[in-house]
Amino acid sequence: MNIHKRITQFTLYIFTFTLFISCARPVSTSNGGLGIPIKLANAEYPIDVFYENQPTGRPYTALGLVKVEKEVPLSNQQTKDGRMIYRGNDEGQKRALLDQLIIRGVSMGAHALVNVRYKYYTAKDYQGFIMEGTAVKYGNQN
Repeated sequence: MNIHKRITQFTLYIFTFTLFISCARPVSTSNGGLGIPIKLANAEYPIDVFYENQPTGRPYTALGLVKVEKEVPLSNQQTKDGRMIYRGNDEGQKRALLDQLIIRGVSMGAHALVNVRYKYYTAKDYQGFIMEGTAVKYGNQN
């Protein structure tokens, strides 16, 4: 294995470890609940993240789609008598999905993620989360 590949792998491991450690902080809204937006206030990411309809201001070349999906059972607090009593838009789960999306983008060599979208769905016994976007490199490839 050449030295460049080892350095790249080591850098990715360090980045992944740092990213997971930095995500261990809870975030709440002013009314004490968990927030709905997918971007946390004052969050810093190792690559740029642009949400739907947010311009980048720089030319870029698309590397490919990145997508993360997760389904989790409804919690006991979300159900009563076999029926859902509230949806579980959990900020922690959103952050974990975004972290995974960023890690995948970085592993592709991306400088940014553009057109990032979050989708949430429910069924009788579970809820699902999907986050997707496009990994890009800045500049034009000729």
